[in-house]
Amino acid sequence: MEKPILPITLTLILLTGAGCSSDENSRVAELATRQLERQAEQNQRMTELQQEVASGSRKLVEADARSRQELVSLQREMQTERNEIGYQRDQLEAERREIADSRNRDPIIAAAISRVTMVVVSLLPLLICWLLLRQKIEPANDQQMTELLLDDLVSAEPWLMPPANTNPDKPRLTDFSQPLDPDDPTERST
Repeated sequence: MEKPILPITLTLILLTGAGCSSDENSRVAELATRQLERQAEQNQRMTELQQEVASGSRKLVEADARSRQELVSLQREMQTERNEIGYQRDQLEAERREIADSRNRDPIIAAAISRVTMVVVSLLPLLICWLLLRQKIEPANDQQMTELLLDDLVSAEPWLMPPANTNPDKPRLTDFSQPLDPDDPTERST
């Protein structure tokens, strides 16, 4: 825009100088000078505006670069947080599954324990009987059996046989006092 105005102004100045009078020449020269001054002012303003625009553009580019860096760092932080949240969610899900498995498994274990306990309790009497049957019992001899029966018969509280005398008016054999015979083998000292 600057180049076409300058040749036009120079052409006007030359034309007015060659073909016009001095009064008109001075007026045209004055107009041309004013026009040149205005043009110089406009050029100066345009230069200042271009410098301001360039400075503003630089600042805008720098601010844009900073904001992009901040955006990238924020996106990295968000990705890190997402990863952490995902990891925590996976841990929570694993813990939930473990609790669900435990809830399913615990009643089964409790039922198995109670069944095993019932089997053991029901087998204990059989085990005791088996142990008793396996014991080797030696038969008692006749003399021991006779002594046991006689002791029970003459005792005030018999163990083997109930007392035959349920009537208190009839005396028992032990109720009679008899002298002890030291030569009698069936008599024992009590």
